[in-house]
Amino acid sequence: MNRARAIVAVVAGVAVAGVAALAVPAVVSAVSAPSETFTHAPAPAPAAVDESESAPGEGDLVDLGDGVSVPAGGPGECTTNSLINIVAQDGEAPHGKLLGDLVEMGASDLANGTPVLGDDGKVFAYEVAPGDSLIAIGQRFCIDYVTVSMYNHVDGMTVHPGDVLILRPDPALPWIDQYGPFQAEAGTSTIPYANAFIEFSNAIAAGDLGAARVVWQRLGPDVSPEGQAVVTQALADEDWDVLHQLFP
Repeated sequence: MNRARAIVAVVAGVAVAGVAALAVPAVVSAVSAPSETFTHAPAPAPAAVDESESAPGEGDLVDLGDGVSVPAGGPGECTTNSLINIVAQDGEAPHGKLLGDLVEMGASDLANGTPVLGDDGKVFAYEVAPGDSLIAIGQRFCIDYVTVSMYNHVDGMTVHPGDVLILRPDPALPWIDQYGPFQAEAGTSTIPYANAFIEFSNAIAAGDLGAARVVWQRLGPDVSPEGQAVVTQALADEDWDVLHQLFP
């Protein structure tokens, strides 16, 4: 992301594999859980309710595919919803995939940035404007902001002007964990890995391919084999599109 990231000790300075997992969202080898964003928009209470019947829509679930269901409705005034699902098969790198549909609800005071369109003309990403809120961005595109935050490695749920948030991940690309080395053994410190990840992301954001290649020598061995292959090839090809998607 286009922001300055400080190199800090992760998880209060005591991050080790098997312990840090308790302090960060569990997304690997599990379906990304939808957040509380997916609730019905408030509506006036009816004048009279037949207590023998459930309120319309109460308890209804929508199947987004891949075995993921969320409450009917959507964030804000949305009538639909979507989320970014991050899941991995045993021993494989996790991948991110948009479930549901993105719906452009229009700009608001807290989501006044610019949608980024893909080659197919669909919204692919979003460039953050000053004053934007991650929650409002989720409401603008009818997508669960928590899963957007997780996929885009947003620190502290805080976005900054110029950040480009991926809303429609390429499901063919692996997702690289910001906090934990791939298949790290229990007791292994994750701090060097997390710091190298931040350094690499900053180099990509700055467009400094030379610095990125140097940092990759330290970071790469702790990334999944699939991730290693994709990033190494992208660095060789100077493929900024892939690098920005993997390290938004």
